[in-house]
Amino acid sequence: MAQRSKQEVFEYLERAEVAAVGTSNMGLPRQRMMHFAVDEEFNFYLTSTKGDPKVIQWINIPETAILIHQGPTFMEMEECEVIGRAEVLKDEKDRQKAIDLLVNRSPIVGQFHSIGALDRLEFIRVNPFTVKYRYVPEILQGEPPTVFEFEHNRENVNVWDDVKAKARAWKEAVRPLSLTAALVPILLGGALALSQSDQFNMLTFLLTLFGAIMIQAGTNMINDWKDAERDNENKSGIRPFTGGSRMIQLGLISRADMGFFGIILSTNAVLIGIYLVFASGMGLIPLILYGLIAGVFYTGGKGKLSFINMATGVAEFLVATTYGVLMTMGAYYVQTGHYSLEAFLISLPVALFINNVLIINQFPDSESDANSNKKTLVVRLGKKKAKNILIGSFIIGYAIIGLLPVIGYGPFTLYFSFLSIPFAVQAIRYAHQNYDKNAVDLIPSNAHTAINHLFNGLLLVFAFLLNSLTIVLPMLYLVASLILVFWVWNYIERHRKVMNDFRLAFKK
Repeated sequence: MAQRSKQEVFEYLERAEVAAVGTSNMGLPRQRMMHFAVDEEFNFYLTSTKGDPKVIQWINIPETAILIHQGPTFMEMEECEVIGRAEVLKDEKDRQKAIDLLVNRSPIVGQFHSIGALDRLEFIRVNPFTVKYRYVPEILQGEPPTVFEFEHNRENVNVWDDVKAKARAWKEAVRPLSLTAALVPILLGGALALSQSDQFNMLTFLLTLFGAIMIQAGTNMINDWKDAERDNENKSGIRPFTGGSRMIQLGLISRADMGFFGIILSTNAVLIGIYLVFASGMGLIPLILYGLIAGVFYTGGKGKLSFINMATGVAEFLVATTYGVLMTMGAYYVQTGHYSLEAFLISLPVALFINNVLIINQFPDSESDANSNKKTLVVRLGKKKAKNILIGSFIIGYAIIGLLPVIGYGPFTLYFSFLSIPFAVQAIRYAHQNYDKNAVDLIPSNAHTAINHLFNGLLLVFAFLLNSLTIVLPMLYLVASLILVFWVWNYIERHRKVMNDFRLAFKK
């Protein structure tokens, strides 16, 4: 009785509860035990929370192996091996089918169903290429396994899906949320220059913006490349705020490729910088060199030179000055050919608020950073003192904004930026309450700190545009800014809800 019918194999699979699910990590196998369900066409259904590394890996490397192996004794062992391709289900009918099959088989689905939070889950269907059933006594007698082939699933594979998956991996590698760190100061420096001069060169402004974004993206990749070992040890990082992009750790991008393309982006940014030097003046050179040194040596592998391990606050100071002062003044200089005290002063709140983003993101990583000898400000000072620095930076930043119009270094329209204060208040409240708790509790503070930096910066830009353009263009800019802030907030909120609902679903 070597060969089994599909119905017999299906009934065996229905009796099984869990399976070993294998995926590929840059050619290396990765396995995990998961509850599953199967339909009569031998499609396997799995689930995980949205944004979970497993889901990201499946989206980018869909090839999957499943092994079900069970029996009371060795001589009664049965196993079923499945080779196929995974897809994350988006169609509501497909999702509902997965829910119906898994709700009584998967504790995760059951718990999320009980609290009405199934929208926080992703459902994965593994479409089989080959299903192979074995029974140990028959294997020992040399009998062949029962094999079912599903050629139609192989034929339905679209090569463009792999191309899009690779593009998504590289999008995550540049960490798009972090690019607002470069966007805000460039917009602010350009808006200040526009308010003070009739001459505004859109080409050099766009090149400045692209160059800044490329250096930010390149720095992100270089840091992932140099920090790969440390990030491997980070088990507590909560995306999208901490722990790098995780593309290397998930096996979606090789460490060598990450470093190579980080260097390529940074090189392109340098080439743009060289052009801008010739277009606007040699005074730009010190800023470019400062930014390059800060980006390349901000962090490093274990035992390597890095500013983060030099002395307390050095790395944080470099980030604040680069993504606050230098970029704002650089964008201003490109348009005007000179520096100004007003550009320096208005850059200080931006510097303080981006530094707050860096500091609050260090809290969840503090234990793994300490274990890997990455001496961030939070590691050196402790969470309580770092929290107080965060609060002080918010207060000083808004005090500077409030003072500038009074002393004649900015228009009174700068007070529009006070509309971002509620985000700062919430960031302070959550940081004060949860600074010594787990990473999930800190997510609201992460979120409000990031939104405060973005919204405040965009409102400062709006303040200068109101003084230099007719009302229509500033209002269009304001609408676009609100859309961007809403998109970022919605992105962060989805991650927060997933983590919170997961904890709630399994709360004892």
